[in-house]
Amino acid sequence: MSSAKRRKKKSRKKLDWRKLARFLKNMLLIIMGVLAVYYFTQSPFFALKDIESTGNTKVTEEEIIQKSGLSAGMNYFGLDTQLVEKRVLAMPLVEKVTVKKHLPDSVVINIKERKPLALFCAQEGLFVIDGKGYCLEKCTTAPSYDLPIITGLKPDSLDPGEQVIKSDDLEVVLAALEQDVLQQFSEINIAQTDNLIAYTRQGIPVFLGTTNKLSEKLDVAISYLDLLADEEEVEYIDIRSIQAPAVK
Repeated sequence: MSSAKRRKKKSRKKLDWRKLARFLKNMLLIIMGVLAVYYFTQSPFFALKDIESTGNTKVTEEEIIQKSGLSAGMNYFGLDTQLVEKRVLAMPLVEKVTVKKHLPDSVVINIKERKPLALFCAQEGLFVIDGKGYCLEKCTTAPSYDLPIITGLKPDSLDPGEQVIKSDDLEVVLAALEQDVLQQFSEINIAQTDNLIAYTRQGIPVFLGTTNKLSEKLDVAISYLDLLADEEEVEYIDIRSIQAPAVK
């Protein structure tokens, strides 16, 4: 082997060692940087200090925080917002939850509460339900809720946070309970799917037939109630046919 070739081979070896040394140096800097960032994110600077709730009126902030599992001192970057949302959503009065983190040390839990719309009558008593038929709580005193009572159905569940029953008729009835209806009617009986009966706050039965066009039927009934306000004795109102309503 010529001396020129030997010198070239030695030069290549020196260059390879320089590349390896440079690579190791860069890797060490990267590792040190990653470790520095990790330890910084785990420092007390990112320890949770403020936990707030918004949108709640019936559920207290203390109840929400306790259910969320959050507490002061937890690491900001270790918080699982989806898990917190799942925990809070398990509360019977909560319909929707959004959890947002704000650097460096605060969390805001925004909730939408279920709104009482009617009372569901069961053998065990009266239960407050929302517009989707979810049970909110047992009603201990009916006068505390000025809401119409749904009768005629056997519940599947009366546990808070669960739907009392999966019923198309109940779904339609709840969707028809607008403010005017709430003010005029005290009970809606849906024991027979083809013969729904609503009772006014004066005790007048209103025959509604099926749930077909129920909102329109209730509007017609309210119009008749306004016209008959001065009548002393009204036996019933029949709105089973919107085209041919009848009053006795």
